[in-house]
Amino acid sequence: MKGTAILVLAMTAGTALSGERFVSTIGAVQREIPADRLAMTLEVTATDKTTEASVASLDRLLEDFGAQMNALNFAATTVAVKERKTQKAWEWNEQKKVNAGYSSSATLSLNLPSLTNYAKLLTYIGTHEAYEIRWMRLSASTEGLARKNAIAQALQAARTKAALLAEEGGARLGKLLEATEEEVELPEEGMGRIRNVGDPHAGTAAYPIEILVRVRAKFELHEK
Repeated sequence: MKGTAILVLAMTAGTALSGERFVSTIGAVQREIPADRLAMTLEVTATDKTTEASVASLDRLLEDFGAQMNALNFAATTVAVKERKTQKAWEWNEQKKVNAGYSSSATLSLNLPSLTNYAKLLTYIGTHEAYEIRWMRLSASTEGLARKNAIAQALQAARTKAALLAEEGGARLGKLLEATEEEVELPEEGMGRIRNVGDPHAGTAAYPIEILVRVRAKFELHEK
């Protein structure tokens, strides 16, 4: 796990109509924690000349998938069939839409409590064209605690910045007047990360989750 506190260079100092002097700063913390569970929506499709044949083909695919999950030590309860349907299949032939038989599909919901053998599962799905991942989300059992700690660190970062600015302005930092967590998007893949300290553990997690928290805080200012 890594945690980096960032003092964002954003500050507003002023005097309210009531005569209150204040300083407003932003503190941000970016963390990387290891994922340990997964939710996925998987679609399985079989096409054949008749309705009966396509349904039978789909049944075999589902049976094969169940056997693969068992071989990878995933319990049967981690997979649930959410929907099945059969409809006419179509394909394009010389810019014309022609009947290709019947397509039977099943939508599966996967909830993996562990990522052991997850890479092997992805390899199996990726090497079988009948399977298509429709949605996927990695999560961590420690995510809630990590976010709570990140909020506290972001607020402390904002206070540290405010104290520095108060000192530079010949004032003394007072109590916290208000604090708000702001919505923030994680940097896109390949863009520079927001950090000011090297982390020896960066990139060590097999399946990392990025957490970025930003807090805007307003503090009283007093005369020295």
